[in-house]
Amino acid sequence: MRNSAPRGLSNMAIGSQPVLQPERRQEDRSIRTFRPACIEAEGKAYLATMKDISEYGCGFEGAIPLTPGQPVRYRWSSRAFVTATVVWVDGARFGLMNDAPCDVGTNAGFPYRSVRIPFEHSASVFVCGRRIDAAALNIAQKGLCIALDEPIPEGCLCTIEVCGATFPNAAIRWLQGGSAGLALEKPMSLRALAFLTNPE
Repeated sequence: MRNSAPRGLSNMAIGSQPVLQPERRQEDRSIRTFRPACIEAEGKAYLATMKDISEYGCGFEGAIPLTPGQPVRYRWSSRAFVTATVVWVDGARFGLMNDAPCDVGTNAGFPYRSVRIPFEHSASVFVCGRRIDAAALNIAQKGLCIALDEPIPEGCLCTIEVCGATFPNAAIRWLQGGSAGLALEKPMSLRALAFLTNPE
């Protein structure tokens, strides 16, 4: 009697599932995405664009000096850092394998928060007709956290200069001790943010 199994499945019992190798299962479960992420390597923090993600690892794009076998850690949104190892590098694209499987479920019910990149540079804040010396602590597409010695009024607008970039009409959202959170008038593009965080 002629085998009625679909072509290509003649060597597999009807109703059984194909046996996939671990790397194939990882690939099949990856999710395409486009989100900013923070990569930390050799004590430095960089911005990269996450292109795909699975519980086993991620693919990224970003001008970051990495080599296969190098240990790194990464995070996105307000998630905790995930430790991983660089498994391949192709120009500005690279892939990471997690040290342990990671839950990649969305933060349902929680507002998205742009990933913060550690960013320690001197800065100047122009507010109420004054120029105040400050230090940037971290940066994101929508704002910065700065440290400063002089008090500034919460809620007012200011201009901040850092690393040659000028951000007018930034709103002072919060004050805590000697730190302040600034919301930019317009979110930065990933290209503009990478220009600041990933210097050549």
